[in-house]
Amino acid sequence: MREEDSLRSYMAAHLTATSFASHVARCVQKQLLQFDRQAAIHFDCSQNVFHLYGYTQGKMFSLLLTLAEVEEWKAAGPYALDRYIFGQLAAKGISLVHMTPYLRAVFSQV
Repeated sequence: MREEDSLRSYMAAHLTATSFASHVARCVQKQLLQFDRQAAIHFDCSQNVFHLYGYTQGKMFSLLLTLAEVEEWKAAGPYALDRYIFGQLAAKGISLVHMTPYLRAVFSQV
């Protein structure tokens, strides 16, 4: 296991759902901005809801999860939430431009 993987595993195990969802959202945001400098990616955690929304690659998207669902994704693996988010974005027609070190880590954990 690589050091980044163990750090992410530690984060998944010890952060609250809100903190973990915010961390994952920042990672996704950074990646989408790398692919599309015109992208606008936002996220909110309030009450019992995590909302990731924005505009990239000419498409708008919105993804809403309860914090209980975030907890389930955390339990499924350190990058399971990231994979879920990218899967939902792909279903909306938003593609991965190329594999980056972050995306390799996300998709190597399957």
